[in-house]
Parts: sequence; structure tokens; C-alpha cells
Amino acid sequence: MGGSNGIKAKDAVVLTNTGAITGQKGAGLKSKGNAEVVNYGVITGADTQRARQNDGDGDGLDIDKFGRIHNYGIIEGTGANGSDKHGAPNTSEGIAIGGADIYNHGLISGAHHGVLVDNGNAGPAFGSTLLVNNGSIRGRNGYGVNLVGNFNDRVINNGLISGGNGVALNMGGGDDVLTVRGQARFRGEVDGGSGTNQVILDDIEGGMFNGARQVQHLDVTAGAWTLTGALEANQRGRVQSGATLINQSRIGGTVAVEQGATYAGGTVNELDVAGTLVLDPALKNQGRIKRDLNMTQGSTLALKVGQGETHSTLKVGNRASLGGATLSIQIEHESDELLNRQLRIVDAAQIEGRFERITSNLETLTPELIYTATGAFVSFKRKKPADEA
Repeated sequence: MGGSNGIKAKDAVVLTNTGAITGQKGAGLKSKGNAEVVNYGVITGADTQRARQNDGDGDGLDIDKFGRIHNYGIIEGTGANGSDKHGAPNTSEGIAIGGADIYNHGLISGAHHGVLVDNGNAGPAFGSTLLVNNGSIRGRNGYGVNLVGNFNDRVINNGLISGGNGVALNMGGGDDVLTVRGQARFRGEVDGGSGTNQVILDDIEGGMFNGARQVQHLDVTAGAWTLTGALEANQRGRVQSGATLINQSRIGGTVAVEQGATYAGGTVNELDVAGTLVLDPALKNQGRIKRDLNMTQGSTLALKVGQGETHSTLKVGNRASLGGATLSIQIEHESDELLNRQLRIVDAAQIEGRFERITSNLETLTPELIYTATGAFVSFKRKKPADEA
């Protein structure tokens, strides 16, 4: 336990901690150079106000240059007071660093920010950051994670990142990549910052993602994912083979659904489908495409009809190109009521092409397609007995 900093180093330092390190009025570890830290215990930075010394900056780790950190325990900044040498208000971070590889399996917590990567004066960091989070990162009154500077940073989250100021993750400038695993949670907004940024939803078990600001590329690479918040800045999105995206919000730009992939629900500017597009009345958000729908040869439009003949109609703002796709109809309850119904499948400004074939789970009824200039419909008739066929 130090009187000011727990440990202070002028040059590069290597630290393995299995106990408790505390800075009473400063950092748990203060390094003027680079640092390599492996923590299994507790590292604490604090601000205990003492007479004639009211300026205090309590960071768990305060590393001026580059760091490589493996945390399995607790790294915490519990308070700050007064101003720094530049006159800016002091803030308390779990980790304040100039650039880093951070692997977190425990808890990183700051009274203000959880992790702050900058030059120590709110300016650009000295290099890029890789953050792999399998634990919890909390900024109680600030950012969960704030990456400052024009660097190509990478964040892989399979834990909690929480920002008390409403921003869980701010990735700053540069072409950044955020990979989201199935156990990931964000309390607060995710902001890709400037540059061309990408979010990857990648977990065979699937998961949920609440969207992000300033992210230009969406990739769903594995598992079934539900998007509950908007990705308005998306320019090019992709759902890869074997993956599923259930959109309960809004996606900008174009989303390509590859062969063997599935997409359902929500609003998207443009949709290119080589896999399966699902229309399911059980989803909260019905499918809406602001511009064009492009279905390619071999793709499938899967229409689900629920109890009471409830179904979803796909709304297309411009052209719906059906391109030789298959229409697959799954009826939850086959009844004579369907004989009196025409179900609108697609409502578009313009219909191009035709479905190549129809498949269904119907046993007594046969579906028939009807096309107009702006719509595609399905009606039903009674199957003929086998001896009349």
C-alpha cells in the first residue's frame, strides 16, 4: 500500500499481482513507460483527500505508454478530485493507458471511465488497442471504454461493458472492428466513431445485439442473432451461410443474405437474397424493404401462416425481383377458411419475375399464385381426389 501511488515506475515495468496493491492518493500502478501486468488479486487507485493536497487521480492502472494486461481479478479506480497539471478535472479510471492489449476475465471498474486509452491529456493515444473482454468493464459515471485517436482498434466482447454516461463503448477514429460473442452485453450506446467501422456477430450459440452508431459494415458469421437496435449507418451488410439474422429494428444500406443463410423481419434499405427470407407473423417487426428486393435463382421466400390465417406481407418500396425463387408455405392450421382467402405475400411498387415453384405442408389444399403489377398473392383450392387426378 503506497502513500500516493501503490507502485511507481519511471521505466518499463513487469508486474504479476496475486495480492492487493493500493494507491492511497493516486494509482495502484503508475508507470511513466510501458508496462506488462498480470493480475489475479486487487489493484486499486484511490483519492483520499488530505489537507493541502486536494488534487488526486485514482486510477487502478495509470500507464503513460503501452501496456499488455491480463486481468483475472479486480482493477479499480475508486475516485478522483481536483485538477491535473493542465487544469483539466481529474477522472478516475480502472485503466488509463496510451495503447494496449487488454485481456479481461475479471472486473475493471472506474469511478468515471472503465478503460480510457489516450495520451494522458484527452488527446490521441500512442497506438492501437486490442481489447478482449470476457468479464466486466464498468465506467460508473463515464464511458465503459473510450478509445481516443485515429487507430484501427479491435474489441472482442463476450462479457459486460457498461457506461454510466450512456455510452458503453466509444471506438474513436480509425477503421475499427467490434466482434460480438453470444454472452456480450452493452449497457449504454455503442459508437463506432469516425472511419469505416465493422461489427461482427459471431457465436455458434447466437445472441442479441442492440445496434450501434457509425458502423458501416455488418457481418453475421455464425449462429442465430436478433438485432434489437438500429444500424442506420450500415452501407454493406452480410449474413453468411449457416447464420441467421432476425431484424427487430432498422438497417441502412444493403444486406446480402448468402446461400444457406436466413434473414427475417425489420426494415432494411435494400435486400439481396441468395438464401432464405422468412415472413413470420410471430415476429414483432414485419419485413420492410425501403428500396429493392433482389431474390436470386435458388433462393427461398418462406411464408408462415399462423392461427386465424395470420400472415405477414413483405413491403417493398421500389422493385421486388423474384428471380426464380422458391415460395415455401408453412400453414399452422389447415382449414376450409383458406379456400376463401387471398393472402398478399409481396406489396411492391413494381414486381419483376416469378416464383419458380411452390412447396408447402398442405395436405388437402393446393396453393396457387396470382401476380399483379404491384403484388404477389397466394390463394387455395381443394385438392382433387387421387382417382380424379
